[in-house]
Amino acid sequence: MTPQELTPNEVARAEQLVSRISGVSSCRITTGAGGEIAEVHVISAGRKPAKLVARDVESLLKAELGIDVDHRKIGVVTVDEEEAAVSPANSPATSPAPIPATASATAPAPARAPADDVEEFPIEEVPVRFAFHSVNLFSDRGGVRAEVELSRDNLQAFGTGHSENTTAQPWSVIASATLQAISEFLDDDTRLCLGGVLKVALADRDAFVVRVDLIEQTGARTLAGCSVVTGNEHQSVVFATLDAVNRVIGKLEFRSTIEYRIK
Repeated sequence: MTPQELTPNEVARAEQLVSRISGVSSCRITTGAGGEIAEVHVISAGRKPAKLVARDVESLLKAELGIDVDHRKIGVVTVDEEEAAVSPANSPATSPAPIPATASATAPAPARAPADDVEEFPIEEVPVRFAFHSVNLFSDRGGVRAEVELSRDNLQAFGTGHSENTTAQPWSVIASATLQAISEFLDDDTRLCLGGVLKVALADRDAFVVRVDLIEQTGARTLAGCSVVTGNEHQSVVFATLDAVNRVIGKLEFRSTIEYRIK
């Protein structure tokens, strides 16, 4: 993954977006000399586990700003909601008295308030997920054709989908192209079949829901993925398809190498 150079304004925008995640109280992003993200520090006062908060941060930056962040660079500190609400500023009657300026330098330090008792949870290592690179759609008298490019662990693959129906929405064609690209990474004994694509209203937003049937030697499973539409509908279909498959990525069998080609 090539590091993405960010401007100060883009960094500030990313911090604002992350701070809007439910339960997140603050976010601080540090960058390297070239403007690439070095670390993402997040404080969460919600009940969600740290690794899930980190996954939300990773997904939000990718979906909203197109920024790829290695999950290992995201650190999450969780603070108890009730204790965080009872801070010295909110409870003056129980606040410790200030230490006089003449106090001995050897005097023991005052006990830390409960709100300072935080614990940082390490983020668990997870298998490398499929990453989106591009989606292109072509239409002519012969029908509609979609091309999707993905990568995983420094390997890249193309997938294509085709339909002769030029009047229908291209969602299924794009999802099929995504599954074909994923299949380039998988062992021959694993098959991915598209079960359907649906665009639904989710409160005041639209979202795509994709069903994928995973067929292996040991049996078949039905997977589902979802992606909120934030701009490009074609990309949202790809993200929803990836969301379905990425849920079981740790249980899939992969090829050691793949050919870089379009079928």
